[in-house]
Amino acid sequence: MDQEFVEGVELEDGFVPFPQVEVIVEDLPLESKHKLISRLWREEGVRANTIDDLPTQQDKTRFYELCEACRAGDLEQVDNIVSFGVDVNAIDEFDYTPLILASLCGHEEVVKYLLEHGAVCDRDTFQGERCLYGALTENIRSLLLKFDISKAVDAIQPFAAHIASLLTKVEPASSDVIFSSSTKASLSTSTGGSSPAEPRQFHLHRFILSARSAYFRENLAGRWRSKKLVKLSSSMDPRAFDIVVKYLYSIDITIGSVELSERTAQVARKLDLPDLILTLDNLKAEESFRRKREHRQEDMRRAQADFERFVQQDVISAKVEMRNDDNVATKDEYCTVPSDSTADILLSVEDEDEHVTVLYPTHRAMLIRSEYYMTMFTSSFAEGAYSLSNFDDQDEAGMKKRLPIVPLSASRAVAEIVLSYLYTDRADIPGATALDVLYAADLLLIDKLKSLASVALTNTTAEDDDAIADPTVGKHATPLYANIYDILRAGWATRMDRLERFAAKYFADNLAHFIIQDEFADVVLESAQRIRSREETDTIELIDDIRFYLAQKYGILFEDDMDPVTGKVQEGPWRKITNYERQYNAELDLIDGLLERLELDA
Repeated sequence: MDQEFVEGVELEDGFVPFPQVEVIVEDLPLESKHKLISRLWREEGVRANTIDDLPTQQDKTRFYELCEACRAGDLEQVDNIVSFGVDVNAIDEFDYTPLILASLCGHEEVVKYLLEHGAVCDRDTFQGERCLYGALTENIRSLLLKFDISKAVDAIQPFAAHIASLLTKVEPASSDVIFSSSTKASLSTSTGGSSPAEPRQFHLHRFILSARSAYFRENLAGRWRSKKLVKLSSSMDPRAFDIVVKYLYSIDITIGSVELSERTAQVARKLDLPDLILTLDNLKAEESFRRKREHRQEDMRRAQADFERFVQQDVISAKVEMRNDDNVATKDEYCTVPSDSTADILLSVEDEDEHVTVLYPTHRAMLIRSEYYMTMFTSSFAEGAYSLSNFDDQDEAGMKKRLPIVPLSASRAVAEIVLSYLYTDRADIPGATALDVLYAADLLLIDKLKSLASVALTNTTAEDDDAIADPTVGKHATPLYANIYDILRAGWATRMDRLERFAAKYFADNLAHFIIQDEFADVVLESAQRIRSREETDTIELIDDIRFYLAQKYGILFEDDMDPVTGKVQEGPWRKITNYERQYNAELDLIDGLLERLELDA
């Protein structure tokens, strides 16, 4: 070995070693990279959005679930989580955003969804470059490069769009209060003079005003309780009031002049709308398009939170119960609500287990988010003839008003989930109730709620208290919220592909247990009969799906090694098959044996 590397070598004469410096590790705070990024952003005045900055543990849990759904390409689960307002641009402890995960894993539809719901791929940042260069396919890379941030929609856009549409919707008529501006109001002109303002009428909804503003809530329940027409003060600028109305109805507002902005801020202060004042200040600021869109999303989330409080307090908590054996006179009494209620229709739900009928004070303006009720209220049937004259039908003391009743064929728990969704676009669906919610959503023609129910029904873990393991399958099988046959038939009945795929994978994972069951043979026959004009030899959708998931289960990847007729992995002098491939062939034999017994050639 060279002398220079021998231990114990003597130092040359005159050598002065560097002085030793004692390093105290405890004085050097160690931070993970995502925490350093968060601190840097805060110091630079940028909104931090690392996992540690999410406000609650529930937000963190949902963000982790969003990341997992993006990895798996589960678009329905992504949609479900994003609807709760999860920050789609947050980063986890490994510096991944949901968009990066979806891009890396090649899930183009999920990438497109995230981009449309606020995810940002900024090419001038580390995260943006990482997302682009990590894209699994050229299509995803092109999508990331072409996507214009100005095309992004709000995560809760369907909810906001419906609220905004109520200002102009003619049928069914739902406005129940009119605010009229004074003809005496005057506006400054560019020449310094004044001109009389055109009188305006605003056809509004008591429940929206009450949900969004404490000022309106107090006055609509008090001095304006019996009024259909409310006159604005002569000092109230109708243009400023129009901006206030648009804000309350979740319409994106713009301010044309500094003067109008100041007038609107005065009205906002008078009506006790501090969030609107903040929005007006944000509009004045010179900010990027991205930041302005973030402000807009914050406004929408506040609106959604307002309606969440309203539906819990004024609809669900205001329900009235009556026993089914009560006489007609008693039931008639329960068809009334307090005169200060904003409700214009009662939703009736029969709880057969408790032998009671539950009446929820609701609003046609929100029920029509369901195509079922929209058709009902615009039809020539009796329900379509309901008018706002119901507000005049009060008792002698004027303390209560009678309202018409419409039914909902669902349990109380399901009805409250449906109402929460119609008023907020969100639905927290327990797995044990998901199947009933699915059928109710299918009846009411609410596709998004069907999707959310399907996600809840199939998201089971071994720790779920409401989920039960199928004793016929074995202790290692994933617990379910419902019988697997019921889940499959629900998928067929409601046209939810997710449930069909889930059932097929469950059967494939536990085929040895199901193949001997008569009910399994029955669903295979049902699947065969679902094909119209079935030929003598034809595919059976359920069997095809099971074979697909069997191939995934045993890692059968190369079709060239498979027999084109039987689908089995071929064995011969040119190749030996593995134990996994042998097990795969054995399970295909089980399927072929069942089809032979059922006399099905597939």
